[in-house]
Formats: sequence, structure tokens, C-alpha cells
Amino acid sequence: MKTAHGQSLPLLAVLMAGGGGTRLWPLSRPGSPKQFLPLLGGRSLFQLTAARLQALVPPENIFVVSNGDLIPSIRSSAAGVLEENLLCEPGPRNTAPAIAYALAVLRTRIPKFVMACLPSDHYIADLERYRSLVQAARSLAEKGYLVTLGIEPTHPATGYGYVEQGEPLDAVDGLPAFRVRRFKEKPTAEEAQDMISRGGFFWNSGMFFWRSDIIEEEYRRSQPVIARALERMAGLLQKEDKGQALRELWETLPDLSLDYGILEPSDRVAVLPARGLGWTDIGCWDALVELYRDHPELQAEKPGGVRDVGSQSVTVIRKTDSHRILATVGLNDIIIVETDDAILVCQRGKSQDVRKIGDLL
Repeated sequence: MKTAHGQSLPLLAVLMAGGGGTRLWPLSRPGSPKQFLPLLGGRSLFQLTAARLQALVPPENIFVVSNGDLIPSIRSSAAGVLEENLLCEPGPRNTAPAIAYALAVLRTRIPKFVMACLPSDHYIADLERYRSLVQAARSLAEKGYLVTLGIEPTHPATGYGYVEQGEPLDAVDGLPAFRVRRFKEKPTAEEAQDMISRGGFFWNSGMFFWRSDIIEEEYRRSQPVIARALERMAGLLQKEDKGQALRELWETLPDLSLDYGILEPSDRVAVLPARGLGWTDIGCWDALVELYRDHPELQAEKPGGVRDVGSQSVTVIRKTDSHRILATVGLNDIIIVETDDAILVCQRGKSQDVRKIGDLL
């Protein structure tokens, strides 16, 4: 879609930075979730996400949506995000209301645009490939599609949502694209294996692209309550005394994910296969250990004070000022994470269950 002057619509990137990262306990906590932890070469996932956008989007077009408790972490990250582009959502209401809030804010600055809605806690190895995919997704979004980048699955994961490709669309910048036939959220192990065997399924990366007018149409069609609130928010944001009215309006909104509330009912969703990105969402300790194995330079330093006798495949991650010795004897396939106030000992392959520790605590 072109403007009156023949130029493409501006690309605005919205980073979602409100997640908790509960499966990376005890390092990830409510006040310091995984996206702000210096896990990779001394840099955080949030910093890396912002950095890889810099060749694609000017600083004034990069926005962050988060909750008030995490705004100080965003400010201290030195990621180059402008203060006026930090959007503090009035409360936790999941991604459908959060993106509607971002749309309301951005609409007051630019009438029409392409939005890139991106998680702030993913790692991507191949930056050149990433940038080419973003440009292709932008082009596809300008044609009126709601675009998701589909990650080629490497194993039958049960912690991810899947998208099934449907009929092919015209290639975009030389890259194949497909309509989405259906979504499948967090399948059983048997279902995941079946999808891998049949082919044509991708992990839903959570990286989305759409025109602002198209996504607003989808809100009106599938979530009229949020759509009406979006219109009211756009008006309230122009007022100086908007705080209380905005909070009261926010409280009326459902706790709803964008995937379930907007994308699944839509017939405009397209998937752009994102092969070769070297992508991981570091959703658990197993994923981080695997990333360190493939990219040892990302593990900034080896933990001190660790001694072992006769163990195999034991990974120790220490973030503590303690000088005590940590000794292991005869262990196999174990992950140990130590902080000042907690120690996690987890069998490899079981770290998805770490989030259950939070329930116990």
C-alpha cells in the first residue's frame, strides 16, 4: 500500500516487554524477568532485540509496551529507546488489550502505518536473514495480510503454538508465503509428532506484522468490546487528566491473547516461513544450555568455585556473590542454577516444569 506520494507506509516496531519468564527461575523474577537479564555475552535479550531493529527502523519508530514495574529496567537497559516511546499499559490484560493500547497511542502520532509487533525476549543468530524477512513481512502486510513469521520446527515441542500453512500466496521478495489454514495451541506430544511428520506446520514465533487499519478492522469484527475501548482510549490520550478514566476503561477489558481473540478467527492471516534464523525464545533452561553449547561465546564467563568428579553433561550457571564451593559427583544430564537466595537442580529435559516452582512458592 502506497501513500499519496508513492511511498510505503512507515514501519513502527512495538516491542512487548511485559512477560515474566517463570521457567527461568530462580534467575528470572517478577521484578527482573528474563528479557532484562544479561544472559548472552553480558547483554540482555531486550538489548539484542532493540539492536537488531536499528538497521530497519529509526529510533523514533521503536516503541515498548510494558507494565509500570518494568519501566525502570527498560530505562536502565541503555537500548536506545526514546523516553516518550515507553508505553505503560494501565494493568495486566494480556496481548489483545495491550496491542490495542499501543494502536491507540501510535494513532495519535501517525494516522496509518505498518506495525511490527515483536517479543523482546527472543534470540536470533542470523541478523541478515532476519532483516530480509522483516522487509518481506512488511511488504506482505501492506497487501492487507496479518503476517506471522513461522519457525521451522526442529523437534515435536509441546510448549509452542503451531500454524498450519494453507494455499500458497505470491512470493514476496523471492520468499514463499502461505495463507494460514489453522492454529494449534500447545499440542500434546503425540499431536506435535504427528504435525512434524506430516509437514506444513511451523512454530508460531509471535512476531507479527500488519497495517494499522487492517488490524483495527479485525478488532471491530472479532472483539468489538476492545475495539470500542480503543476508540475511547485514542480520545482519552489527548487529555491531560486521562489517568483515572483510562484505568477505569482498562478494567472493563477481557484478559485475552491476540492469537486467540484476533488471529484465529481471521481469514487474513498469512505465514512467512522463517527458515535459517537460528531462533530460540529461551523459554526454559534447556533452551539456554543448548544455545550456550552451539554458541559458547554467548556464555560470558565460566562460573567460579565449581568442582566435579565423574559427572557428565552437567551445566552450572551461577549468579551470586557467594564464594562457596559448589561440588558435583557422579551426576548425569543435570542443570544447576544458583543465585544469592536460591538453588535450582533440574534434570535436563524437565526444565519446562520449573514454572511449577512458582506455584509452590
